[in-house]
Amino acid sequence: MSDQRRSSSRKCVTKHQLPSNSLLSISTQIQNDIKIIKKSRKTKNKTLSDTTVSTTYHETPNVYNSLTTKPTNKRTRLDSITPNKLKQKKKKEIIYDDDDDDEIEEISSEKKSIEKIEIDRCAICLDDCTEPKQLDKCSHIFCRTCIDHYFEAIKPQCPCCFTIYGEIRGNQPVNGTMTIDTSKHRLPGSEHYSRGTIRITYYFPHGIQDESHPNPGKPYQGTTRQAFLPDNRDGRHILELLQRAFELRQIFTIGQSRTTGYDNVITWNDIHHKTNIHGGVENFGYPDKTYLYRVKQELAAKGIK
Repeated sequence: MSDQRRSSSRKCVTKHQLPSNSLLSISTQIQNDIKIIKKSRKTKNKTLSDTTVSTTYHETPNVYNSLTTKPTNKRTRLDSITPNKLKQKKKKEIIYDDDDDDEIEEISSEKKSIEKIEIDRCAICLDDCTEPKQLDKCSHIFCRTCIDHYFEAIKPQCPCCFTIYGEIRGNQPVNGTMTIDTSKHRLPGSEHYSRGTIRITYYFPHGIQDESHPNPGKPYQGTTRQAFLPDNRDGRHILELLQRAFELRQIFTIGQSRTTGYDNVITWNDIHHKTNIHGGVENFGYPDKTYLYRVKQELAAKGIK
């Protein structure tokens, strides 16, 4: 009896069991549901990330660049817009009050007063200008009597900026001579672009110092000096300038010799000459590539161009 019941119960159970095909369909359905859920989550995350802030700049006259938001498909880093925001904040934080305006006015008034003092003061007598006279080229202002006396007694050159007005005459002794001769020997460094050498000979006899010299009435020793230039276009141009400087008594002066230390002698007056053919720059000779340019600048400083 019991065996029959057991067999019947077993038969009932087997009757209620699901077929294998139904189990397979349920598992596939579950997998499909999982895929749908994952897909929906991805789409939600994508819609959230795509709505980002992007900056656009409007280049319109007299209008600051403004920030606008719009959805884009590309991701933009938020820290890329912070510099513009910081600039706008800085502009908003700059606030001027009445005290600042007063300080600015005080500074500007002090500057004007300093400029007025500098204009009203004569650089020669270091006093207030009487009958102010403004120079044409440089616009510096001096007392009329001061600048007129300076131009007549010293030299026609602005004492502030050294702008030259007219011809500058030196105190070179008037009894000197300047002679020129040439030779076919070419100077070192100019063998390929000169025809030879120009030799300048300066001669001054002994004499007595006049009022324009350091010790009027005292004697000075005479001298003979020679100088050399390349015989080409540049050398001929420098020769013409030196001849003009000699006429204006600017090549030599009377004073203390830098080489010997003797006083009351005829010395060079800041226009350098090449007194040797060989030896280079150290021995006042050739070769010296920049000599002609330098001596040209020295002559221009004395108003000879």
